[in-house]
Amino acid sequence: MKFVFSFIVFFVLIITNKFFLFNEEFLILLSFISFCFLVYEKLTSLIELRFFEKSKFIQLQFLTSLNSISEKLLEKQKITLQFIQLPFTFRALKKYYLILSFNFLNKILLYLNRKEKNNFLLNLIRFNHLEKEFLKFITLLILKKSFIINSIIKFYGINLTIKRFQTINLINKLNLLKKI
Repeated sequence: MKFVFSFIVFFVLIITNKFFLFNEEFLILLSFISFCFLVYEKLTSLIELRFFEKSKFIQLQFLTSLNSISEKLLEKQKITLQFIQLPFTFRALKKYYLILSFNFLNKILLYLNRKEKNNFLLNLIRFNHLEKEFLKFITLLILKKSFIINSIIKFYGINLTIKRFQTINLINKLNLLKKI
């Protein structure tokens, strides 16, 4: 209220000293200033409440989005940890294969010493079958890991704005459109 009183006093002083003439432009200016003042006095709390609600809504959306991205990153971290363990798996496969080869060679020597041809043919068939299964296993393992890498590239292409991943994502979409 002190502001209103000081404004009125200031306004009366300006009019009495004839700084302004009462013409149409001055009356329009006076109307506009009073309108602005009334809007400021009456609607400040409503506008402030509206801005507060909007900021809370944006904050809630941001937290939801952040939690979603956090969950996706944790999921991708688990996949990455499995990918990191891939060399250990290959080392274990190599060790298993070496032991298997060593045992097989020892059995071949036993066979040659005992002349068990039937047993040798049976071991060769088993070994051939084992090699086929081993090849299938390695193929499936490589396919699985390439699928994981492809899904990681797709995830980063969709959720992050890095030009390289967006370009890869666009190329993949164009290839799909060409196939259709």
